[in-house]
Amino acid sequence: MKKLFLTAAVILLSASAVFAQGKTNIDVEKSKIAILPFDAVKIAEQYGARQSWSWQPGNVTWQAQPESPFADAAALVAFAEAATQRSVDAFFKTGRFTVIDRTAMEKIMKEQDFQLSDNVDPNSVAQIGALLGAQYIVNGQIQQVSTNPYYDPKDKSKLLGYSGTVELQITLIEVGTGQVTGSKRVKGSTEVEGTKILGMALLDAYESTPSKAAYKGLDECSKDLKNWLRDAFPVEGEIFEIVKQTKKEGATRVNITCGKDIGVKKGDKFKVYTETEMEVAGKMRKKTTDLGSLEVKSVGEDGWSSTCDVEKGGKTIADKIAAGVKLKVVSVKK
Repeated sequence: MKKLFLTAAVILLSASAVFAQGKTNIDVEKSKIAILPFDAVKIAEQYGARQSWSWQPGNVTWQAQPESPFADAAALVAFAEAATQRSVDAFFKTGRFTVIDRTAMEKIMKEQDFQLSDNVDPNSVAQIGALLGAQYIVNGQIQQVSTNPYYDPKDKSKLLGYSGTVELQITLIEVGTGQVTGSKRVKGSTEVEGTKILGMALLDAYESTPSKAAYKGLDECSKDLKNWLRDAFPVEGEIFEIVKQTKKEGATRVNITCGKDIGVKKGDKFKVYTETEMEVAGKMRKKTTDLGSLEVKSVGEDGWSSTCDVEKGGKTIADKIAAGVKLKVVSVKK
């Protein structure tokens, strides 16, 4: 039986290691990714498992703790499945990846007799990716799940509800090389600032059971993952038209070749720049020059274009376009 192992060094890589080729262009085929079932070894141990954890039920000796969000091993399996599905949704909804169907992935894993464990070798993972036709494999691990009771400040015997916190480790492995190209620890919590007013809790921030609180924390965690993906995997294109301009300000509104088909939304920010090639130390290198910034005003129904307000550099943008210079754009963090 073949097993997959992921070393501690892989888990501890920082988000800054995200692969540089992660930009998405409307004219380039989206990267295909396969998302493995999430590993819950650490959480199984935290909540009473006595043997090695597997994502298949029945492989642990279970002893639930008081106020545990997981009444039994099957409940943890269901939570790990929910974490996997939320990751699938997060990657898909960016519009920047083609996510391989999980049924097809699990079928190939079964045919090849691959078994997941708490340690996954990137080279073995790459073998699965090659069989699936994927460029990247996403490996996820549930690092922490905690739920805390909240009592009425005026009556400590009165339970008002539970808060939940979840942390996931997401690791990206490039199939062609077996190399880890990015890693991020994402966190979601229902513990928010301002949940207490005059000593009382805002009750909608709390859930009636530890299990519900854990799932709510997972929902918050998936939001953090979506935000990271949008920043870590930018979209790029170019300005193809000036919609509005004035003599004093130059371009005030432009159209760009980035649309909803690659996940662009109203309010997204873009940097405008030019790119030139020059020889330095005997090598041809690309040099970028920032010219301005844009904010998406509306996203076109055609799927490939958006209209943006020019926030900075309108005069330079207008002059460059009039001179026939190609102006590139790339999405940036808000």
